[in-house]
Amino acid sequence: MPGPLTLALAIVGVVLAARDARRLAPGILLTLAATSLVTTLASTFVTALGDVGDVLGVDDGTNLLVQAALVVGVPALAGLVLGAALVVNGVLMLLRERRSPAHLLSLAGGVAILALYALGWVTIAGELGGVVVLVVVLAAPIGYLGLVLLAYLLWSLVYARIASRAPVAAAVVVLGAGLVDGRVSPLLAARVARGVALADEDPRTLLVLSGGQGPDEPRSEASAMTEHAESLGVARERILLEDASTTTEENLRLTKALLEQRGVLGPMTVVTSDYHAFRAATLLRTLGIRGHARGARTARYYLPSALLREYVALLRDHLRVHAAIVGVLLVPFAALLVLTLVRLVGG
Repeated sequence: MPGPLTLALAIVGVVLAARDARRLAPGILLTLAATSLVTTLASTFVTALGDVGDVLGVDDGTNLLVQAALVVGVPALAGLVLGAALVVNGVLMLLRERRSPAHLLSLAGGVAILALYALGWVTIAGELGGVVVLVVVLAAPIGYLGLVLLAYLLWSLVYARIASRAPVAAAVVVLGAGLVDGRVSPLLAARVARGVALADEDPRTLLVLSGGQGPDEPRSEASAMTEHAESLGVARERILLEDASTTTEENLRLTKALLEQRGVLGPMTVVTSDYHAFRAATLLRTLGIRGHARGARTARYYLPSALLREYVALLRDHLRVHAAIVGVLLVPFAALLVLTLVRLVGG
């Protein structure tokens, strides 16, 4: 049975989600509740396994080995597989996409995970006790960032289901993305097509195409998106252009101002790529704009790097909170570092 802490985390998470699902806090609380529940069930299972072993006459050494394999071996193997999968995806990104820091995130993440495994192996093989202490001390901040990442990935999926059930607003806003030789990319074309499909549910719905001109683009993204939307059969009078923004926050803020000038004061239905939808929703909430964000499908090989990029951006959007928590968790590391320096100077 789940304990009081698990139930409390789950109840608070559900209440926060019901109030506004466009934030990560419910996801973190529900992920903690799920982790607590899984830990409890795993502990119960391991204990029961030991009891079964005793009944069957399995010796203590074998029984302990089986339990260790379940408790440590399975998670360790899962992490190793994840690291290898991210490296493979990173190589695929290098082959299919132009090289950029954002497109290298899955490769960097995979290499970092495998490097941690290598460090652990070297530490154990070399009996480097000091490194073990360092890794243990750093486990808290690393674990926190991992928890936030897991919560973000899981809650993004939940939020997508919630947003899909919300009615389409009076204005459908499609967020821009980089152009290729002045034309919409496949990724941006998917966003426009999704936006057009939603807007077509009601002929009175206004289609807003939002995106300015980047330094390497011959025209604004909104202009190229308008051309593509018209090729899909959207009448020009139903389209409103926002062609001055350069970030997602500016997309939303400037679009809100344009809609208010038109007398459209209701919520927005924001359309972007599926990996970007949850962060767009959090920005809607931050800016005090009613509405939800929906995602257009993205090629699967593109998702790992894109999701990691959005995760980093989400941390940046709420930098003070996450930096404060990581700072508190780093206090033991700082204390250990100071103690080590004092001993070195004293020696």
